[in-house]
Amino acid sequence: AWDALTPIEETLRFLDDAVTSGKIGYYGFSNYVGWHIAKASEIAKARGYTRPVTLQPQYNLLVRDIELEIVAACQDAGMGLLPWSPLGGGWLTGKYKRDEMPTGATRLGENPNRGGESYAPRNALERTWAIIAVVEEIAKAHGVSMAQVALAWTAAQPAITSVILGARTPEQLADNLGAMKLKLSDDEMARLNDVSAPQPFDYPYGKGGINQRHRKMEGGR
Repeated sequence: AWDALTPIEETLRFLDDAVTSGKIGYYGFSNYVGWHIAKASEIAKARGYTRPVTLQPQYNLLVRDIELEIVAACQDAGMGLLPWSPLGGGWLTGKYKRDEMPTGATRLGENPNRGGESYAPRNALERTWAIIAVVEEIAKAHGVSMAQVALAWTAAQPAITSVILGARTPEQLADNLGAMKLKLSDDEMARLNDVSAPQPFDYPYGKGGINQRHRKMEGGR
């Protein structure tokens, strides 16, 4: 994440030294927002440092907010995306049920208030269950797991170079890797895109902001 206590110039110089000395091959960042990405990339470019090649953001069918600016910032900087939590903390596997508090050896079974994937807030959103329903329907049509559908969707998005798997067992890992063979149709991708579309406020990322950025002169002399 962005270090507000250390000048980014110092961080970039250290990382450039690590690359040029052969200690690491490449480097990237995690959880940066758009201006972080632009600032780090442009300072590295201006000073002749090795530039970052990747960003690790949270990205999945439940959390698509990086599409509002971060994806474009990475593409402009020539950085690939390596998302974490592609299964939404387990929500997109179908393991959690509506209005049934999780129990047992799962992330939310051990702690139902775990961070942004806490059970109560997501359970209360109709959007959550609408997304899960479409994922489940597509998984059944292909005879695969819901996890594979969610991973295949994420891997197919622009600028995604790979995904970070969070499997805890060999069986989960084997199932996750099966997503590499799954090809979703254009119609299935469209259904997933529509049901999970980000819901920004009107400005600057909603319809009002988009219209402002794409205004054209009409009439005139």
